[in-house]
Amino acid sequence: MEEVLINQEIELNITHTHIISNCGFDCLTPETLQQIFKDGRAFSHFIEPWLAEKYPLNHVTGCKKYDHTSKTDETILYDQKTFTARGCNIKPSNMIGEGRKFDETIFKEKASKLIYIIVSNINFPEIKVKFVRGSELLLKYPAGKIPLKDFNEFFN
Repeated sequence: MEEVLINQEIELNITHTHIISNCGFDCLTPETLQQIFKDGRAFSHFIEPWLAEKYPLNHVTGCKKYDHTSKTDETILYDQKTFTARGCNIKPSNMIGEGRKFDETIFKEKASKLIYIIVSNINFPEIKVKFVRGSELLLKYPAGKIPLKDFNEFFN
């Protein structure tokens, strides 16, 4: 298992595996927290600032069009997406969900400018982290969804 040093260089298309070992919330059991952290909505609030501690990234708070910038070049933009038991949706959050409209043109334009940080929480507390250019993901997943069946292929 690979241990990533704090502020390790970002390498594209390489899977890093981490074990989240210090996780607690008062009286909640580790099992309860593991279930909560397997929900991508809750998980993202914790993983985004965590990524900025482990990799050379600046965390961008609030609902912006991206989640991180490079510490060495703020024009390099990153968007974190969680690979859950339902796969990974790389569409913008404002285009996902009931009553929201998917605009393929805007999605492809945005994705081509980003590096995605795909983080799997499927086996939490073990997580997998992979940095991939949006342009590469668009070629393989033009509809903006990485299906669960591609999990092993994607992270290996």
